[in-house]
Amino acid sequence: MEIIVRMTKVNPWTGLIKWSNCFNYIGTYWTRGGNRYTGLTKENAEELEKKLGKQPGELGPESPFWDTFAIRIGKNELSINTENPMGELQYLFLKGHKRVADGLSNINPSKDYVLINKDVEAEEANKINKVKREAYRNFDKMSIEDMRKCLRLYGLRADDMSNELVEAKMSEQVEKDPARYLLKWVNNDEKELMFIIEEAVAKNIIRKNRTQYFYGTDMLGNGIDDVISYLKEKKNQDIKMTILQEIKSK
Repeated sequence: MEIIVRMTKVNPWTGLIKWSNCFNYIGTYWTRGGNRYTGLTKENAEELEKKLGKQPGELGPESPFWDTFAIRIGKNELSINTENPMGELQYLFLKGHKRVADGLSNINPSKDYVLINKDVEAEEANKINKVKREAYRNFDKMSIEDMRKCLRLYGLRADDMSNELVEAKMSEQVEKDPARYLLKWVNNDEKELMFIIEEAVAKNIIRKNRTQYFYGTDMLGNGIDDVISYLKEKKNQDIKMTILQEIKSK
């Protein structure tokens, strides 16, 4: 497996990650428990000693091997091949290092470097692109009226917008967060009822107080899921129809 090691921080003075021909070294350190960090379990060390032709104990935490061991990284990313023993040792050493993030999602201010598995990175990119493609396929099928309704679910009032502006605003939402669009509209079986509720709130037909929804003096529910359940009940269809009529009249 190919692993990439990349610096994460830019020098605020130069705007560069690193000057050419300048390098950093990632070495061992002493943990709070007073142990030397090597990234290797006892089993890892024994297995790699055999693979690298080293003496038993030579990769143990007390070994002088670690006194000078360090991984050099410069401006360009470092490629590690875990199929060879030294690459495997470097990977295990970096994987749990306090200054190294294991994957892009684990980067934080305390991390100076990041480990990137090229296969995993490609897999994640493919997942994101698949969601984006699905979102745009569904967006292309939407009518302008659907877009207006969907924008209401985002908290945007599109009644007075031109068709061009409605499409542009809807496109912004899809591009910004395709997964949210799929959840909010495409895969949302309750979108029509949610639109009615949001429209009624916007026109002051249903009153919302924090998480509670009221129609007149009657509380419809605590949270929109409760209101959806309330309006779906057979005994409450008269109230639902009355709300719909009031929406049309305003």
